Amino acid sequence: MIALDRKVYMNLKNKIVKLLEQNNYTYQQLAEHLHITESELDHALETKTLEVRTLELISKELRIPLYSFFRDNEIKNPAAEDSLKFYDVNIWSDQEVKYKSEITRLKEELHKLSIEGKNKDLLIEALEEELKKGWAK
Repeated sequence: MIALDRKVYMNLKNKIVKLLEQNNYTYQQLAEHLHITESELDHALETKTLEVRTLELISKELRIPLYSFFRDNEIKNPAAEDSLKFYDVNIWSDQEVKYKSEITRLKEELHKLSIEGKNKDLLIEALEEELKKGWAK
């Protein structure tokens, strides 16, 4: 039973660390945000003595719903089909974290390409204006 408890603790900590990395935060920064040390946070996770308000602070910092810490992967949420995906983050799925990170990266890349496209459109307009001015002379 002790090995199982340790495994669950490590699994939850690993999920939290992955989500922190996804949001460009560290475990140390999370502990500081909670006003506790890393070892105190480790101990609380390992002994399952985290207070609900601490879990709530973690969920807010990670931008995931509080219930995701207690979620059973075998039970599907029928309301999730119509709700915002923010409220249906499955921290227990490695694939979801991976895909969310990839989606975030792709959105950033799309944004950069959009800006680059707009800049090129402005350059083309300016060059066309210069051409028109040159032809008018």
